[in-house]
Amino acid sequence: MKVFKFPLLTITICFAIGIIAAYYLHWSFTTLLISLLVSLGIFGILFWKSKKALLQNSFFGIITYLLASILGMMNFHIHSDLNLKQHYSKKSFEEYNSIRGIVTTTLKPNEKYNKYFINLTHFNDSMVAGKILLYVPKTNRETLHSGNDIWLKAPIYPIPKAFNPYQFDYSKYLEKQNVYHQIYTRENQIKIVQTRKTIDYYIENIRNNLSKSFEIHHFEPKTKAIIDALILGQRLELDKETITDYSNAGVIHILAISGLHISIIYFFMVFLLKPLKRIRFGAEIQLLTILGILWLFALITGLPASVTRAVTLFSFVSIGNYFNQPKAIYNALAISAFLILLVKPNAIFDIGFQLSYAAVLSIVLFQPFYKKFYFSENKIAIYLTDTILVSIAAQIGVLPLSLYYFNQLPLLFLVANLVIIPLSSLVLIAGIIILLFNYVLPSVAVFMGKILEFSIQIMNDYIHWIAQFKSGIITNISFSGWLTFALYLVIVAFMYWLYHTKAKNVNYILGTLLLFQLSYIIVKWSESNSNELVIFNEKSTLIGIKNQNSIIAFSDNPEIHNATLSHYSRGSFSDSIQIFPLQNTIAFQSKRILIVDSMGIYQTSIHPDIIILTQNPKINLSRLIRDIKPKAIIADKVNYKSNIKRWEATCKKEKIPFHAIAEKGFYKIK
Repeated sequence: MKVFKFPLLTITICFAIGIIAAYYLHWSFTTLLISLLVSLGIFGILFWKSKKALLQNSFFGIITYLLASILGMMNFHIHSDLNLKQHYSKKSFEEYNSIRGIVTTTLKPNEKYNKYFINLTHFNDSMVAGKILLYVPKTNRETLHSGNDIWLKAPIYPIPKAFNPYQFDYSKYLEKQNVYHQIYTRENQIKIVQTRKTIDYYIENIRNNLSKSFEIHHFEPKTKAIIDALILGQRLELDKETITDYSNAGVIHILAISGLHISIIYFFMVFLLKPLKRIRFGAEIQLLTILGILWLFALITGLPASVTRAVTLFSFVSIGNYFNQPKAIYNALAISAFLILLVKPNAIFDIGFQLSYAAVLSIVLFQPFYKKFYFSENKIAIYLTDTILVSIAAQIGVLPLSLYYFNQLPLLFLVANLVIIPLSSLVLIAGIIILLFNYVLPSVAVFMGKILEFSIQIMNDYIHWIAQFKSGIITNISFSGWLTFALYLVIVAFMYWLYHTKAKNVNYILGTLLLFQLSYIIVKWSESNSNELVIFNEKSTLIGIKNQNSIIAFSDNPEIHNATLSHYSRGSFSDSIQIFPLQNTIAFQSKRILIVDSMGIYQTSIHPDIIILTQNPKINLSRLIRDIKPKAIIADKVNYKSNIKRWEATCKKEKIPFHAIAEKGFYKIK
């Protein structure tokens, strides 16, 4: 049996599984190399024998998939920056480090800082490699751009872990992009040595010039931000209200250039270039033109992950159509995913990568059944039906991931998509045409710009109206990784039944539904039988005790902790939250916790196991330790850094465990 007879899709899945395994297993290069050589040797022997075999050997299939997985593990290891000998993390850190690097990417700023990724070239006079997150005050005299070769002297800090339980962990997110440290700079601290004309430099310049060409229209900031997001892939200027509205309406994907936008451009180009097929070599010219325009668009947008994977996918779709293989979409999906993971294995952890491929695969799998729902031969009716069915298919494909990552379910996504998909298509195509006219026929561009602005205003107003329905979105849904896997099994069983509509195949659906229910019961039971006390990483003291299905929280400012408690309740599958004023003593199981606040008053007769210092109490910590003899001391985030350092030194001297919430994150007792 020949290797190319194996489905590319399953081989790609095994390759992806290998990448995920490498991330968690941390095998050494030697172990990976031995595994690769052994599996490659077995594969070679079986491959040679299988050519003479009349029947296919299932063991050969297993070895093929195993080899694909090990190749995925090896690929991840090679692309991990930490495995580079020149990585800056292998050098000794000083209080202030001499750092030189090149700005590669401009990120979305926060309230106080502009944010950038920089590739290091020198670290304390050593040539190094590696990527770091750089924070620059917005008051800085100069704005950094891609290609800037910069120098500064500053301390380096690790990316902080998640502030509180079940919240988004920014450190893990950046870790999967090979970013492990960050630098906070002072105003005008950075020196620009030179500007290197890298590909990032040229792309940013082109993109900025294209964006500036819209200044002749004098669009409102919100309208201009939508244009930059849809046409140039830049979401830096989008305001929080717009993002919230699109998210609550279930159409946030509209604001990020992805498969939807690339498909609109692709089919529009196919329509425009269709007459070329009538001339000699017209099909070849059409193919090369479409590929050129798609990749030029990808370059202009800065080659973000979402655009790269969509353009790669439609490139293979175009090639398949050229060779009269329009149904080879599964191979196109597999090859595009494989190439992306081969070049950037960390893409497998990207939420956008997972969502886009899940959506496209679901749409393709459901496509053969669309015609059964056509109620009319009218083209408009067919278009509306297709829009509804594609939206439902995509939503089914991404449902488990949406529940896991976002913990919400938009119920009005169909109502939103019926208007937004045609409107966004119009805005995208019109925006690209106007972009060209900005340089060629400015007067015509200005006239068309008014129509574009009106369309965007209608789109924003409609989304804002949809987002106002509080019952239109179910939020704060408790969902785990295992439930995600179980729900995908239900979807796979349902798809199998659709393709093989036999009565006995209904049993697969019922079986996976039962497995999903059992999974939920087990997860809920596990959480219900766990008790813990958490001292949260908050600016105002917050302590929570989870007792089976309920949470008791202690705080003097409960109104500022709603989001934190909501995350904690959802993640721990709790049913209720009760909030009480902060107390001086708290009992948890067999442990006693003493809280020493700004009053600095405490009773030595309590004999607590743990002491929590909050609100900068003026106490003699050495005396307190000698009098009470606690097992651990915790300083929450409310305290000054100077006090925390002094207490830490005292605890080190007294050989008492010390935990600073502001530095190490929340503290949990089980």
